Amino acid sequence: MKRAAPIVFFLISFLLICPSLSEASLKLYVENEEVQLKHDLVMINGNYMIPLWVFAEHLGAEIEIDGDRIQVDFDDQSIGMQLGVDTAQVNGSEFKLEVAPQRLQGEIIVPLRFMADQRQLSLSFVQELGGFRLTRKASRFTGLGSLLAGEITSQVPEDQDEPPAQPGEDQGTPIVIYEPSETQGLREVVFKGGPRASVVLDLESYTGYQTYLLESPARLVLDLYGVSGQPFPALEVDSPVLSAVRTSRFDEQTLRVVCDLKAPTGYQVLPLPGGGLEIQFNYQLTQVGLEEKDGSLHLSFHSSAAPEVQATYLENPLRLVLDFLDTTLMTRSFDVPVQLNPVVRLRVGQHSPTVTRVVLELKEPMASLPIEEREPGSFILPLFKGTRAEAAAYLRRVAAQEDIGGTELLPVQEGVLSGLTIAVDPGHGGSDPGAIGYQGTFEKDVNLAIGLYLGELLHEAGAKVIFTRDSDIYVSIFERPEIALEARADLFVSIHANSHIQRGTARGTETLYRAKDPVSELFARAVQDELVKAITLIDRRIWGREDLAVFNGSDIPAVLVEVGFLDHPDEEVLLRASGFQKVAAQGIFNGIVRFYLENKK
Repeated sequence: MKRAAPIVFFLISFLLICPSLSEASLKLYVENEEVQLKHDLVMINGNYMIPLWVFAEHLGAEIEIDGDRIQVDFDDQSIGMQLGVDTAQVNGSEFKLEVAPQRLQGEIIVPLRFMADQRQLSLSFVQELGGFRLTRKASRFTGLGSLLAGEITSQVPEDQDEPPAQPGEDQGTPIVIYEPSETQGLREVVFKGGPRASVVLDLESYTGYQTYLLESPARLVLDLYGVSGQPFPALEVDSPVLSAVRTSRFDEQTLRVVCDLKAPTGYQVLPLPGGGLEIQFNYQLTQVGLEEKDGSLHLSFHSSAAPEVQATYLENPLRLVLDFLDTTLMTRSFDVPVQLNPVVRLRVGQHSPTVTRVVLELKEPMASLPIEEREPGSFILPLFKGTRAEAAAYLRRVAAQEDIGGTELLPVQEGVLSGLTIAVDPGHGGSDPGAIGYQGTFEKDVNLAIGLYLGELLHEAGAKVIFTRDSDIYVSIFERPEIALEARADLFVSIHANSHIQRGTARGTETLYRAKDPVSELFARAVQDELVKAITLIDRRIWGREDLAVFNGSDIPAVLVEVGFLDHPDEEVLLRASGFQKVAAQGIFNGIVRFYLENKK
């Protein structure tokens, strides 16, 4: 193996910043030699991922893969990682990874910044080359990446908010002193109040970022790489979430943004379509309890605003799981017995950095209804004694009585699809993520969510529903029509989110059908019309395909719905939202009902 000379990398997250590059694949060069990447570089949670083989073929690594375990050995360094695990071992020391290694499109990909920092490598962007070039760096700050990639508690000192003092006598390494630029990389810092506090960073450009949530004192630290110019004066804000936003220079290529928090809370950093970043802080949940009044039971809570709640019903034992999205629990977790029939136990805790989970253990089925606000900051979530289908039917009756607007519901009676067996096929799954959005959204997750919502509607209308998958598992494209055939399905609906070779340029909804099959074409037209009416995205087309295994594996009337383009930043935001997913499911359902009513014999 030819060994490349030692090179210094610095990661650039440039895809969303340079429109001319968002339509083409970014290239990667070692000196003047182009690395022949098999697939486009993928960015997940602000981190570019790179195929593991690049480090073997171009950086002299010896790589060993044993199941999920990955061992990367250099002459002077040993790095151990594991698929799906967000920690790594470097010469026996543990480091935290912002993104875990994973398998994608037949390759193992790892976070480029972490690997680059461990090898003291840097990457510069070259406009003329349309990508990144690896070059040597002469700077005393080459160890910065290793510091930033480490554990927060041990590698980032609690008082390290300001730039370190300039080093004294060097030991043979050139000292690079920052000199102010005439340009101002950070143009503006804006605090946005409202239901969910957020901070907007208007950036001329940036080359990557990394975040740390610290506790004593509570603050969020965001290091922006490749940002020129001087820091802004501190911005004092009046918010229940944070008190100030400060900026300072960390070194010659890093601007540090510090958000002083009232208490540690979860957050998301989202790229803005026009450039820059937005830090969105979680809703803050301060009180949760159960109340019974006039025979009705509801969950009461206090929050900075009403978050979105996802409900999941589980059996053996019976449980209603309520996930408060983008929410931080500001009190201690608890697990207590309850004597409010049919609830026997209440558990509340922080399930993940962005999800507070409430679990009701039940003796009988129970479903959740929409949140109601009693007064500012005080809310109730009514609980319906019955199944989800019964709760949905109840809400339909209420909507009809009150003539509530919104997505058009076809005037169908319960059981209109009785006697039909319908196969619902959420595309991709498991080791096959499908398309990946700018924010790291996996198509497989969007498809599954819409498919499960659709299944509920079909079940409520009396149909027998067969899922090709109802969890995050891999099912081959050849097995999917076989599952429908074995179930003797009358209709087959495959659910997908689209992507385009010119990433970020295409938008809208389209429905595919089995070519030269008039029944499938009628089916596609009904679904396309009703789905576009429901979600109001661009009506692209319906079109027949002869090359899809899910169509060719059976003769069942079949359609494949491309709800929207996951690789368009605006449509990714929609596809990620459970409210949009429910409306999309409703639109597909309306199309199925319309097709059946118009064509049944």
